[in-house]
Amino acid sequence: MIRHTRGQEWLLFTRHDHALLSGRLAEEFGGGDFAKPSPQAIQGIALHDCGWPLHDDRPTINAKGEPLHVFESPVWIGIQVWSASARRAANKDLYAGLLASIHGIHLATFVAQFHKTQRDLFELNRFQHDQVDLQEQIRRSLGMRTDIPVNHGLAKAGVSPQEDQLRFDYHLLRALDQVSLSLLCSETLFESIELEPRPGGDPTRLRLQRPAAFSVALNPYPFATSPLHFSIPCKRMAAGTFSDTGTFRDAFTDAPAEEVEVTVLAG
Repeated sequence: MIRHTRGQEWLLFTRHDHALLSGRLAEEFGGGDFAKPSPQAIQGIALHDCGWPLHDDRPTINAKGEPLHVFESPVWIGIQVWSASARRAANKDLYAGLLASIHGIHLATFVAQFHKTQRDLFELNRFQHDQVDLQEQIRRSLGMRTDIPVNHGLAKAGVSPQEDQLRFDYHLLRALDQVSLSLLCSETLFESIELEPRPGGDPTRLRLQRPAAFSVALNPYPFATSPLHFSIPCKRMAAGTFSDTGTFRDAFTDAPAEEVEVTVLAG
C-alpha cells in the first residue's frame, strides 16, 4: 500500500496498481538516445509487484494505527509478497518472473541493512537463496547461461548481449519503479535516477523534480511524448488512527474509490 497524505486525508494506492503504472511508463519509454524495451520487459515491469495483493487485498496498519505505508513493511510481509511476485510473474512469462525475482533480491539486500535481528536476517538470507534457485531454473528454461558469475542475478556489463539486455531491462524496471513511487507518494524520495539508455550503454543519470503533487519532471527526458498523463485508482480516507486491523479494513472497504491523474513531463 502507498499512503499519500493530502491535507487531512489519505489517498491509498495498491502496490500492484503502482507497478501497472510502471508498466504503462515502460510502454512509452524510448526516443532519442533511449532504446525502447521489448514486450517481455514491459510485462515484467508491469508485474514486478503482482504478489502484493496478498497484503493489499487485506491491508494492515503500522504501530501508530495508520495504514501501512510502502516503506514500513515488516520483513515477513516483504518476503511473502516478493516471493509471490516472482512466482506469479513467472507463471505468466518466464522472463517477467526473472525480472521480478531479481527485483526482489535487490530489495531484500537493501532491507537487510536496516533489519538486524537474527530472525530477520535468517529469513532474508533464505529468501535470497530460494530466488537464486528460481533464477537458475528460469535461466535454463530460457536457454540462458548458468555458468557465469552473477551479482544479485545480474552479470557484469559486457559479458554477452543477452546479459546486457537483462541488465538494461532490470535497471529500467528499477528506474520506472522509482518514477512511479515519486508520482504516487506524498514525500520526496529521489532527486535523480540512474539507468542505461540502451543495452550495453554507459549508465546515465536523470534529474527528477516534483513541480506539483502527482507530477514528475525528468531531464534528460526518456520518453517520446511530453507530457504523459495517466489515471490511477485509489481509495480516499480521512486521516486518523485505528485501534486494530479489523476496524481499518472495514473502513478501507467502505472508503470511496477515486481516480487520480498523474503527469510526467520534460524538465
